[in-house]
Amino acid sequence: MRSAVLTLFFFSAPAFSAGELQGQLNIQITIGSGCTVTNGSASGSGNTFGSLSFGDYNDLNNLIDGRSLGNSGGSSFGLQCTQNTPYTIALNAGQNATGGQRRMNSGGVLIDYNLYQDAGRTQSWGDGGATGNVLSGTGTGNDEEVVVYGRVPAQTTPVAGTYTDTVQVTIAW
Repeated sequence: MRSAVLTLFFFSAPAFSAGELQGQLNIQITIGSGCTVTNGSASGSGNTFGSLSFGDYNDLNNLIDGRSLGNSGGSSFGLQCTQNTPYTIALNAGQNATGGQRRMNSGGVLIDYNLYQDAGRTQSWGDGGATGNVLSGTGTGNDEEVVVYGRVPAQTTPVAGTYTDTVQVTIAW
């Protein structure tokens, strides 16, 4: 039996010598010109960029200010655009507007309100037509917060209820 083992040992395949191969691995990424909304949400065919709530009041005798919040709360929605990509953000007049005046509705009763691009509420925000100017900017590559400032002017206090409106946001680049 010993001779069989030795025979197998002597007739095994020869060992290969060490070697080396080199080649290239091509790496690529394509960055397109575009924008992404942050702190919003998408479901089905719709996007939601957050909300603007003026709060709870017993009367409308004074100005009431509010600002938008993103879907996660805290800050408003954000916009992250590729560097040097020009963009515009337009807000339509909403579902209940008359003559460019935005209005919230509750069972046919209306409350006037306005939207602005700045905290001082001097630069109206609209669709570029009757409801004001669009917000224009150029992408920096960073996520930039977009705040919609709102104001309910003093007016006759209507019946108690929850008043709502929906404004379409259009971001173009």
